[in-house]
Amino acid sequence: MRAETADALLRAVLPPWAAGAARVDDVPGPLFAGERVLCAGCGPRREGEFATGRWCAHRALARLGVAPVEVGRGARGEPLWPPGILGSISHCTGFRAAAVCRSRDALGLGIDVESDAPLPARVRSRLIRAEEAMRVRLEPAGERLLFSAKEAVYKACSALGGDAATPPLADIRIEVAPKDHGPGARGRFAARLPDATGPGRPVFEGRWHHSHGLVVTSCVIVRADTGEPTTRLAHAVGTPGPPQTRSAWDSST
Repeated sequence: MRAETADALLRAVLPPWAAGAARVDDVPGPLFAGERVLCAGCGPRREGEFATGRWCAHRALARLGVAPVEVGRGARGEPLWPPGILGSISHCTGFRAAAVCRSRDALGLGIDVESDAPLPARVRSRLIRAEEAMRVRLEPAGERLLFSAKEAVYKACSALGGDAATPPLADIRIEVAPKDHGPGARGRFAARLPDATGPGRPVFEGRWHHSHGLVVTSCVIVRADTGEPTTRLAHAVGTPGPPQTRSAWDSST
């Protein structure tokens, strides 16, 4: 897979006002001093995942118009972004990615990438509800799609603050709304949390894309009274462009 293809896979699940970067091979950095400390003593595989994830994070920040800065790590393993920025990092075998947006545009942003291999039975039994599985039985990599969507929602929730804001994966309910079927399929999903219903509660908007043996998902949390964010970023994944004005519109890292 070429670098342009990796970026395109990520762009397929990002709203136009978010920026991202993806890579299929590992790079050694460069890393900021505080980032090097975080991966000191790691084995080669984990060091490669971490360094490349931070490379993607720095590039995504640059595409958003933010100077690359040190991206630390929080108590739950979540990346720590500069003030005014929300984002997420994800990786699986052969794919690393990061996505960011401005906090004025969303309450949270999470991404996840998974190989489309079947879920292990123990994971399926713990995290996937029977009614969820029935809804995606015709989708490619359906149960893996559900798992990835839950991961993206979980990462987006980490921006809401504290352990109380990040629900167990089993408590996140996913409803997939397909757009296409077969290779290259993509669509949207909605997430429901037990304690996140009613007027004024956040709205969870998800997107998914299945291609090249991967399932890529994203979740954006917006305020219920405002709908989708409206700031659009030209060429959000690719050549940087200035934000336009508003209109109507983790795994451990």
